[in-house]
Amino acid sequence: MNHLKQTLLRAASSSSISWKPTGKLQQTISSEISKSGKTLHSGDTSTVRLHPALAGEGRYFVFNGTEIPASIDFTKESPLCTTLSRNGVRVRTVEHLLSALEALNVDNCRIEVTGADE
Repeated sequence: MNHLKQTLLRAASSSSISWKPTGKLQQTISSEISKSGKTLHSGDTSTVRLHPALAGEGRYFVFNGTEIPASIDFTKESPLCTTLSRNGVRVRTVEHLLSALEALNVDNCRIEVTGADE
């Protein structure tokens, strides 16, 4: 992307909206969503809360006080699921939720996980 285009995109962005490189507005969810239940592999209890996030924050998980971006840069090898990890803190089995957010065009979302890490 050329310098002028980057400058214009930055100028057009604010804390509530931001332009994607495609020229479309970014989206988040309208309100908090929460779901609790038993996890897939361990059967432990976990709660997942989705919160609206500001434009440009992206999709990211928060577990035990650590923010873990939903990025390939934070993936770790694991059998049977996709694992994201940062500074020794991990969240597992994230692929279905991330796929749903992508399908619904949700670009920015804070995903808090309490209880088990999956």
